[in-house]
Amino acid sequence: MLSKTVFLAFASVTLAVTSGSMAAAQPAAKAKAAGLSPTCAAKAPVREFLIATGEWDTVPKNKEGKPAAYNDRGHARAANSKLERYTFDPSMIIVKKGDCVVLHIHSVKGDRHNLTIEGTEIGSEGAAVIDDSFKPTGAKAVARANPNAYEGPEKLKSGEFVRGEQVTLRFQANQAGTYRMICEAHTFIGPKGELSGYDDKGKPLAGPMVGYITVLP
Repeated sequence: MLSKTVFLAFASVTLAVTSGSMAAAQPAAKAKAAGLSPTCAAKAPVREFLIATGEWDTVPKNKEGKPAAYNDRGHARAANSKLERYTFDPSMIIVKKGDCVVLHIHSVKGDRHNLTIEGTEIGSEGAAVIDDSFKPTGAKAVARANPNAYEGPEKLKSGEFVRGEQVTLRFQANQAGTYRMICEAHTFIGPKGELSGYDDKGKPLAGPMVGYITVLP
């Protein structure tokens, strides 16, 4: 049976809640398209969300309860190999056009993650790492040594933040539509934008790890 660990999620589909009480750090990001912009208007309503990284996982077993070989979406997997998939929790966020959206993303499950909002340059690259009071710690999600010496990888790529770290993204929703937020560390993106949980060599990535931001008119 699949088991899921859920952390800090208010709902699978969460409506925005206005909040001006928590200070938000802003990553260095520039909008690639008009849909989302990194600068919020002074009087824009603020919609703030807590997001955590979760995980579905299981080790398939046969009728005798012993680990068994299995097939995952067309990929043959050996017995005793973990079938897993990382998630954003909540996985869908609904806001309105003109809202200033603030995402606090806490890495819980998985040794490291990043976040890119497809079609824009908004993401975790260069984002400030914040503490539990939403104040910058001084660290940033840039290429650096892994602060978690107890697990790999030894070096992090720009935009990656590790288990126990939290980053903040802040942007204004200027255009209605649905935008995919993707963890590229656990997702293979094909030439036509298709998302896969295995890379082009068949290596499992525990994905695709994707969430959705829907902007209403």
